[in-house]
Amino acid sequence: MNIKVTGKNIEITDAIRGYITDKADRLEKFEGANTELTVVCKVEREDQIAEMQLSHNGEFIKIEEKNDDLYAAIDLAFDRLERQMRKSKERVADRIKAQGFDEKAARRLNLPQVPKNGEVTITRGYSMKPLTLEDAKLELAGSSAMFLTYVDFDTKEIHVLYKRVDGDFGIVVPE
Repeated sequence: MNIKVTGKNIEITDAIRGYITDKADRLEKFEGANTELTVVCKVEREDQIAEMQLSHNGEFIKIEEKNDDLYAAIDLAFDRLERQMRKSKERVADRIKAQGFDEKAARRLNLPQVPKNGEVTITRGYSMKPLTLEDAKLELAGSSAMFLTYVDFDTKEIHVLYKRVDGDFGIVVPE
């Protein structure tokens, strides 16, 4: 993060510059690659003013706070800036959720990723034995799997039995 501190009608001391730098450390969790913070401290009559301009991921945020004490004005400005950056981050996250999981989110949640070119990357085989529907339900209930593919004992067709969220079973039968 690039921080520029300037003053109008006030001399910026090392203490003020250090205080602003320490407060800016709170914003690191929101910071993007090209984040620039410009802080202008002013004195107008009896008011101490902290004006902040943040350029963050193509977004521009401008905040101005007045107080009798410059340090209090800086605190208030950083609080508002942090709230606005949090809202901005939540808006982006909501947009990503609305579009579905992206690849990075899928990796964080350990979700399987669909290859970009549509190739089959893993092939697993297992034997299907002839079962009745009742036997298939007992076998699926006793396992941690979500579905069971089996050959129906009576019709000799392949069926898929799956666990539903409500605790019941569903079955896929070919037409």
